Amino acid sequence: MTSWGWNAKRAKQEAQVGVAWLRPLVAAVPWITVGVLLLMFYLIAGTFTSARGVLFDLPSAGMDEGVRTKLVALVMPKPNETLVFFDDARFLLGDPVSVSAFGALLSERAAKTGERSLLVLADRRVAGGELMKLAGLAKSSGIERILFAERRETEATE
Repeated sequence: MTSWGWNAKRAKQEAQVGVAWLRPLVAAVPWITVGVLLLMFYLIAGTFTSARGVLFDLPSAGMDEGVRTKLVALVMPKPNETLVFFDDARFLLGDPVSVSAFGALLSERAAKTGERSLLVLADRRVAGGELMKLAGLAKSSGIERILFAERRETEATE
């Protein structure tokens, strides 16, 4: 026996407490926990990085940049539907026939005018998913740049 009370025989007897077949599992529990934690990190990391969508190439300069374009679409929300006004025609984004007609007209006008930019005047109440659908449709119609216009507050002049 040592001066601080440790005894090898007593330590070995205390280690023998409990069910014999459960001791290896109890010793492995910290390593199993680390393995499960790493597996959870792997699964969660894949969820956040594999989202589909439309990629917007934003300019690196200031927010005052813009493009001059002849192609302009007005997007307005209605109850249970979204309207798109383009080239004196009205289209519903929820109707597949109307969406395909809008895509055909947009690609035809882009080819006719040579424009590859579209100015979208969207109401602030239009859902982001609807704007993404419109951007995907414009991309598939040959449009390379989309500009979402912003409303600027102007000072009252007399």
